[in-house]
Amino acid sequence: MRLRRRFAILLLLFLALAAGAGTVEERTSGISPDGAPQRLVLALDGIPYDLFVELQGQGHFTDFYPAARMVSTFPSLSDVSFAAIGGGEPPQGYQQMRFDAARNKVVGNTLGTLSSRAHPNLGEDSRSYSSLHRMIGYLVPYHIALREMREIGREVLSSRKQTFVAYLETSDAVLHVEGRRAGGKFLVKLDAFLRDLRAEVRERTGRDLFVDIVSDHGSTMVRGRIVPVERVLRQCGFKRRDRIAEPYDVAYSLAGIIGSLAITTSGEHAEEAASCLAAADDVDLVAIDRGDAIGILTADGIAEVRLAGTAAEAYDYTVLRGDPLGLMPGMTAGTTRRFDEASLFMQTLDAPRPDPLRRLWFAFHGDVKEPSTILVSFVDGREAGNTQVRAFAGIRGRVGTHGSMTRLASLGVIASNWRNVDDVDARGANETLFGARAVTAMRLALNEQTVRADPSTISTPGAASGPSVFEVEDVMTEAPAALFEARRGAGGGVLDPAPAGGGVGEERLGVQDFEHLQGVGLPVRREMQCAAGLQPVRNECGK
Repeated sequence: MRLRRRFAILLLLFLALAAGAGTVEERTSGISPDGAPQRLVLALDGIPYDLFVELQGQGHFTDFYPAARMVSTFPSLSDVSFAAIGGGEPPQGYQQMRFDAARNKVVGNTLGTLSSRAHPNLGEDSRSYSSLHRMIGYLVPYHIALREMREIGREVLSSRKQTFVAYLETSDAVLHVEGRRAGGKFLVKLDAFLRDLRAEVRERTGRDLFVDIVSDHGSTMVRGRIVPVERVLRQCGFKRRDRIAEPYDVAYSLAGIIGSLAITTSGEHAEEAASCLAAADDVDLVAIDRGDAIGILTADGIAEVRLAGTAAEAYDYTVLRGDPLGLMPGMTAGTTRRFDEASLFMQTLDAPRPDPLRRLWFAFHGDVKEPSTILVSFVDGREAGNTQVRAFAGIRGRVGTHGSMTRLASLGVIASNWRNVDDVDARGANETLFGARAVTAMRLALNEQTVRADPSTISTPGAASGPSVFEVEDVMTEAPAALFEARRGAGGGVLDPAPAGGGVGEERLGVQDFEHLQGVGLPVRREMQCAAGLQPVRNECGK
C-alpha cells in the first residue's frame, strides 16, 4: 500500500512537471531603461506575519526593513484579499465555489478552485499554473514552492519591465500541509534566493533590485478539527441543499479546509440560523447582513456595526447584549460608540480580531460582488472542509489554515528592502505597492543609488556568462553577519518562547533545521510596537 501511494505521488509529480505552466498574465508597467526590472513585487500566498518576524529576529531577511502587518480581509481568503491588494475588481464570491443567487444554486467544484482563475485579480506578470500543478503542490508543497521560486527568478531576469509582479502560490500549501517548520525552511531559501537574484541584477546593471514582499493572510499553524456545521444546523431545523427551495433550506459550499464559512438562507429565517450557529461550540463569531447594519453574534453577546456618514471613515458600534467584539466592555445594552477607523486599526492590530469593524462591514459591502447572508468565523484549530479535500489532505495531513477573523489567520506580512512600510490592510497594501507615492518613492530611491555601471559593461537580459544560480536545484548563500534588532509586536504569536537556559524549543526554528541560522537581530528602522487589545501600539513599550 505504501509503495502504491509513493508511486501515485511520483506519477502525479511527473504529470505536473510535464504539464508545465499556463500563460503569463502581463501587468501594465513601464520599460526599464537598463533592460532589467527595477523592482520585484513578490506576492506570497499564506505567509504569516509572526513567522516572518521570527526569522528576521533569527538573522534572516536582514536586508529588509522590519516587517509590518498586512491585515487580511474577512474572510481571510486569497480570492478576496488578493483582489484588494492587486486593485482589481472584487470577485463574485468569497471563493470560486459559491452560491449563485441569480441561478439559485451552488456553483463551481473542487477542481475549479485549483484552476488558473483562482486568483484573477492580482494582476501578476509571472505565469499561472495548471490545476494539476496545484494538486501536486498539496502533495509535495515544499519542493513545488522552491520550483516556483526559481521559475520566478528566470522570469524576472528575462523581463524588461520596471516593476515585475510575481505570485508564488504554493507557499500557502506549505503552511497548510507541513506547517511552521517547513514554512520557515522555505523562507530561509527565499531569503538566499533574493540575495542571489539581486546580485545578478547588480552584475548586469550596476544597481540593486528593489524588492517588496506581501502576503494575503496568515495561518493558524495548528492542527485543525472539522466543525460539524451541517449537523448543528440540522439540529436547529435547517436542511443543507444546493439551492434554496424551502423556508428552512440553507446553501453553502465547502471549497477547501478553511476557518470560515459563507452561508445563504431564506430571508425569513436568516436570524434564526445565525443564532443557531453562534451558540455552537468552536464558533468564533457569526456575522449577518441586516441591510444598513451588520449583526455580530457570539455565544455571549450581540452587537451591530454601521458605517458612519462622516468625512473620515468611522463606524458606529452598538452593543445589544454583552460585547461580542470586546470594544466596549461593561457598557449597558443599547449603548453606541463611534470609532474612527484609522485609530481603531492601529489599536487592534494585535487584538484577537484585528481591525474588526471595517473588515466586517466590507465583507458585505464591497469585498465581493455577491455577498452571502451569513459569514461564520471559527476559532483557531477548527475548520470547515469538504469530503474530497479532506481525503486528499489525508495523504500528507494538514497543519494549519486561515479564513477566520482571528489574529493568526488574519495577519499576513508586508516588507521591503528599500523603504520602511507601515502596517496596512489589503486596500492599504495596494496603495503602498502600486499607488502614486510608491512610484515617486521608487524614482527618488533609484536616483539616490550611488552605484552606476558603465553602459558598455551592462549585460543583456538572458545573455549567458556562465550558469545562472536559478538553474541550480538549491539556491543558498551565506547571509552576511550584520548586527540587527527586530521590530515585532508585543501581541504575541504562535512561536513558543525558548526554554530556560537559552535552548531552542521543540517547535521553534533552530539550527537543526536551518543551516544558515545566524542568531542575530535586525536594525531598528522604526519604533517598537507594543500592542494588545485597544492599547495604542506606536508608543514605547511600558510607557
